[in-house]
Amino acid sequence: MHRYFLIPVLGFFGFICLFVIYLQFVNDDWKFLVPKQDLPQSCNDEKDIDTKLIIHDTDFVKERSFKDSPDTSNKEQFHVIFLLPCEMKDRKFDVNKNIESSLITINKWFFNKSKKQKIRFDKNDQSKIDITFLRVNRTMKWFDNKVYNNEKKIDISDKIKKIILNYKDQFNNFNKKKFIIFFEGWERRKYINYNVCGKSTYDGKIAIYYTASRFKKYIGNDIKLKNNKRIFTCTKEDHLNDPNDFTFGDAEATILHEILHSLGAPSKCGSNNNISKHHVTDNENDILYKESGTKYLDFNNDDYYNHNIKECKDLKDSNFLEYK
Repeated sequence: MHRYFLIPVLGFFGFICLFVIYLQFVNDDWKFLVPKQDLPQSCNDEKDIDTKLIIHDTDFVKERSFKDSPDTSNKEQFHVIFLLPCEMKDRKFDVNKNIESSLITINKWFFNKSKKQKIRFDKNDQSKIDITFLRVNRTMKWFDNKVYNNEKKIDISDKIKKIILNYKDQFNNFNKKKFIIFFEGWERRKYINYNVCGKSTYDGKIAIYYTASRFKKYIGNDIKLKNNKRIFTCTKEDHLNDPNDFTFGDAEATILHEILHSLGAPSKCGSNNNISKHHVTDNENDILYKESGTKYLDFNNDDYYNHNIKECKDLKDSNFLEYK
């Protein structure tokens, strides 16, 4: 091939590569463009306005709870929140029992894989999982917008955590609770082919499951915007369970994965841990593998559950678990 032909061809492909790198790692706002729609008057993304809890008229639904019901246990437990940005359509995952069915499924799986233990979820006086519905005056665009604090990027998950901490007085026995939040939105992608479906603070207060995605295949009778574009589910070909469906799918695995992270698993002193990422490395079917597996709770029991490592935290001793 003649060099005078090869040089422009290589230059062209070099330009394309640089352009892709720029869009992927430097200016990635194009990944998160949200279709424009008419916003409710209660929505306000202005910086000088506080983030507030709001309720639309359509949010008033039978059996829905807008506050933490009186506790039926004074022990450590997870409280469940269904959190919506201002303009997002209410898919009623709380009152339609989708969230409850997925959490019941998670505890069935955990019970079978563990030493007959379950995760303690906050329940109401009817022995049902207590789910608090919250909506804020901020839009998904506000959650998406990049914010920097001392040059550190503030992710969507950081904004969610701040909202919960700012409204801690809304919850009973706040210091004894951790929170699993079902957020009707999405997290920014780190890579074009990598969807973030859950996030949590390691050994922290809050775990998050993202119930929507901009980049996943449409499943079932999902949200449809005015321009006929859809907001999709996050986890592969799976979403929250329907009532009385106790299939442990990708959604349930992701939720449990984040809950376990918030409980400080895997232990940093485990045998097969990627300490910086808080994942195990010995079996891809482990629930705490980087992409949540669905088969094992600590493969070989040498990392975080029922292990024999001296002076190493064991998940089975967590105050947020109970024997059944």
